[in-house]
Amino acid sequence: MSSPNSYFVPGFGISRAVIQNEIRYHCGPDAIVRPFTHQGRDGFLVTTAGPPLTKAQIEDLKAASREYEEKQSRRADEADVFVNQPIPVNQRIRRSG
Repeated sequence: MSSPNSYFVPGFGISRAVIQNEIRYHCGPDAIVRPFTHQGRDGFLVTTAGPPLTKAQIEDLKAASREYEEKQSRRADEADVFVNQPIPVNQRIRRSG
């Protein structure tokens, strides 16, 4: 068995839930993925002893991510949930003096 390799996959268009669920299918049962920032770009760090993702597999992940996000937004519409609703948090008030 070969040693694990790590590489960066830009995250634009890829849902975290999708890549985490499908990475083992594409790269083997030992593959893991985590959020990562490389040179200021958000994406994912993939670690696997299996083959790296191909361009076609990345495109498949993007397509699956679009479907996932559309399904999630339809579900939110049905539940009448406002996703970007402000949430109050306890903040300390600064007092000068």
